[in-house]
Amino acid sequence: MLFFDIDGTLFDDHRCLPASVLPAMEAARRNGHRLVINTGRTLCNMDHRLDSFPLDGWIMGCGTRIIWHGETLQSMERTPRDSLRLRDVFLELEIPVVWECDTAMYFDPLSKPHPAIEGFQEWAEKRRMFRKITETDPEFRAVKMFCFTDSQTIAELEHRTAGTGMPYTAINRGDGAWELVPSGFSKGKGMDILRQKLGISREDCYAFGDSSNDLTMFEYAGHSIAMGNAPDEIKAVCSYVTARPEEDGIAKAMKHFGLI
Repeated sequence: MLFFDIDGTLFDDHRCLPASVLPAMEAARRNGHRLVINTGRTLCNMDHRLDSFPLDGWIMGCGTRIIWHGETLQSMERTPRDSLRLRDVFLELEIPVVWECDTAMYFDPLSKPHPAIEGFQEWAEKRRMFRKITETDPEFRAVKMFCFTDSQTIAELEHRTAGTGMPYTAINRGDGAWELVPSGFSKGKGMDILRQKLGISREDCYAFGDSSNDLTMFEYAGHSIAMGNAPDEIKAVCSYVTARPEEDGIAKAMKHFGLI
């Protein structure tokens, strides 16, 4: 089984899809390998350039949703009431945040402003998945979040969310950015669910990624492949470092391991 992150792995740092990716994945599929997208993106934020790819499954939202040949094996989202309780924690701590839900990316009109959040909003508006939080929206169902603050405030946030009975774990994405995932969920655990369902050993799992939210994926894979654009600390824990996405990194790694 081959597991692929999207941003910075299949797509380059400019969100362009290198021409070599699809032929490499098609060749791997012909050779009998099973292909799975393993991404931090939630359901609303899927890229339609991948619609024609020969994929067997999807792990989305850092393991909060798992789909195998169209069947949803796992799905996690909060109720609107619980989502509003979580919102109160962010407002009390004055943390700028974007809510990555399954139906839309939500933005809080009461939240503290931040330039990076404005960038997320522009992205969401262009792709028609922007929505403002209201207390009566039945589709405001928290899955994961992306926020910007310091490590001390993050520690308090983790403590407060645990106190609500809805604990979240923060992944440091650098420069004051944090990805917040429901505790107990991860890309790696999503991988493990699929491989056990299919009776596939860890040794036969290959994980391709480039960032800190891929670390659990690398831990659960027999073969971990860091893209050439990954930070040094990510490369250091991987069994193989390939080229950058735009330098045909995916195809080169598959050839190195004899997958194609």
